Amino acid sequence: MKRLIKFYFGVFIILCSIHTVYGQHLEKKLQLSLSTGHQQEDFHWDIAGNINGQSPNVFSELKWTKVSGNNYSAAMQWNFWRRFSLLAEYNRVNVKSGNVSDMDYAGDNRTQPTYQQSFSDNKGSTSAWDAGAGYVIFNNSLFSLIPYIGYGASTQSLYIVDLTGQFPALNSSYDTRWKGPFIKVTSSIKIWHALKLAADVTYNQVTYSAQGNWNLINEFQHPVSYSHAAKGYGINAGATLVYNITANIGLSFGYGYYNRETGNGTDLLYLSSGQVDKTQLNGVVRNGHRIVGGVVLAF
Repeated sequence: MKRLIKFYFGVFIILCSIHTVYGQHLEKKLQLSLSTGHQQEDFHWDIAGNINGQSPNVFSELKWTKVSGNNYSAAMQWNFWRRFSLLAEYNRVNVKSGNVSDMDYAGDNRTQPTYQQSFSDNKGSTSAWDAGAGYVIFNNSLFSLIPYIGYGASTQSLYIVDLTGQFPALNSSYDTRWKGPFIKVTSSIKIWHALKLAADVTYNQVTYSAQGNWNLINEFQHPVSYSHAAKGYGINAGATLVYNITANIGLSFGYGYYNRETGNGTDLLYLSSGQVDKTQLNGVVRNGHRIVGGVVLAF
């Protein structure tokens, strides 16, 4: 990930140098992008036995792997006044498939397992939006470079179900929210005639919150059996090839990668007796990728 950041920083410096040589020319004022494709991600969290991260250091762990579905995305970039630009993006994924593992341990470092079971996730969704303002450093038919600052949020609605028929009433859920400010840099370079390569990298500082429901455990409250809170960060990077079939219409094909992580936080367990147990959330990790194609409209 550090290499990726260094790469984009290098691109930033090079294109700034190009700007000093060639000057500024705003070619298009408004760009709209619509795309669809496939997205897949992995997600997991674990908690300790107490608030100090001990007894044991990993007590319970949930993992969602290969959570995948159809991705639908829309984006707008508007150079509304001189060199100032607005950016807005939204994407949504309808989850079609995924694997879930639930593991508990009695010893430190994931030793002495006391429970281990595999489940599925065949429903739910993920979504994300962000909006920001930027300053056009360079933008013409050959090169573009625009840094942005803004705010964004993403959510996950994940499920734990059993498709084997062993637990037909199982319908547990876990809903997350990642939100916070971001810094983003978008750039593009003309490769050949009507073909260009566009790239972007985004850093988010995020606040994480989540609520879960263990629907089959009567000792826990419902619909909120436990909640999580932590601070973290996120990095998104993408590259897209755009081929302009006319001056205003282009076809796009792109790949994106994202990673979000938190540090230690808190886990609150709500018992049906009214008692609330508190322990340490050891961290949350989410990473995935998407492959999409679509259309770009520029005016």
